[in-house]
Amino acid sequence: MTSKIPDMRTDASSAVSSPRYESLDLWRGAACFLVLLNHSVWYQPVAGPSTALELINSVTAAIASRLWMGVPIFFVISGYCITATAISHSRGGKPVGQYFYKRVRRIFPPYWIVLFAYALLLGAVDLLLGGALTRAGDLLRPWWHSTWQWIGSVTLTEMWRWHIVGGQKALVLGHAWTLCYEEQFYAVTGALLLVGPNRYFRWATAVTILVAAVALVGTTRGWPLEGYFFDGSWLLFAMGILLFFVLNRPYRNGRLLAAAGMVATIALAASLGPADLLKSEKTTAQSFLVGAAFTLAALVLHRWDGQIADHPRLNGLRTCGLMCYSLYLVHLPVTRFVRAALELGGVDTAHLSPLLSIPPCVLISLWLSWRFHLLVERRFMSIRERPARSQVLVEAVTPSA
Repeated sequence: MTSKIPDMRTDASSAVSSPRYESLDLWRGAACFLVLLNHSVWYQPVAGPSTALELINSVTAAIASRLWMGVPIFFVISGYCITATAISHSRGGKPVGQYFYKRVRRIFPPYWIVLFAYALLLGAVDLLLGGALTRAGDLLRPWWHSTWQWIGSVTLTEMWRWHIVGGQKALVLGHAWTLCYEEQFYAVTGALLLVGPNRYFRWATAVTILVAAVALVGTTRGWPLEGYFFDGSWLLFAMGILLFFVLNRPYRNGRLLAAAGMVATIALAASLGPADLLKSEKTTAQSFLVGAAFTLAALVLHRWDGQIADHPRLNGLRTCGLMCYSLYLVHLPVTRFVRAALELGGVDTAHLSPLLSIPPCVLISLWLSWRFHLLVERRFMSIRERPARSQVLVEAVTPSA
């Protein structure tokens, strides 16, 4: 599907002319959908379930509690896609300022719209109900956040802002913590383009080694690394960079060596944190294991990329992948409001079956995300990544074969 350019003189010039990994859109949609399911279940499993329904609820809730794994998968995919963007800028001789402009334009306007719409709606409804909404849904009123917390939320610096100024961190939209890491990755990528546009992979390798060293030493010495990309999160993006490198460079045995590296990473994560692997909450060992496993799977499945990307039974995931940013932004406010509405109606959501909480959260999130994508997100997408509106509609309504 793609042709490799055998010129090995520079990193940029030896990249493929069309490095798109088509089925990554499907995996991106799947990752977002996993996170949506994770946030749609509030059931607290009972000890020793005595009925079949309690057992189903407990098993479903246990599975849903681990579906945060969509986040490290998404970080790996971002590593691949942003590397493709960086190489395109380098090969085309485009100014780095254009790269930053496109990243800011792509990410911030849709995020700001959801952020302020959520805060305004939450504040208005809570005032209308006399505070009942936030009591029911355990939602934080917008005015409870400090000025610095709002600044950190608006600029997507909140995950590390609190280390420097303004006290404790608190995001207005809690799931924006992933965007805080994404923005740091984008910034580092832009810096690499500035210092060495024709040596991107070499500089990225140096950053990866440095991050691994800082994370290892910092963890043992108790350094305050939380929220910075060098807390180890960069390594998930680095897996995506590695995936791009071995799939798009004429490097002998590159795929085999990368696969061996991912297997070693999986084994190391399992050996360093065997107890962590059983926890329902996200741990570093689990994140690295999931990221490495996905990278390994992407290496193996690349040979069937075209068939997977065009499979008619995957139209639903393809649509989720197309509007994944909208789905990411919209789904958490939806699940929070659904939970609050149920609790206002007298429902004990801690004992609500996932079979009852998942359908409304998923259906409302998908519908609203689709509308948001068509009306807002598409306006900030580049021409290359923005399909025709009619294509979106066809893929969204076409039944699986």
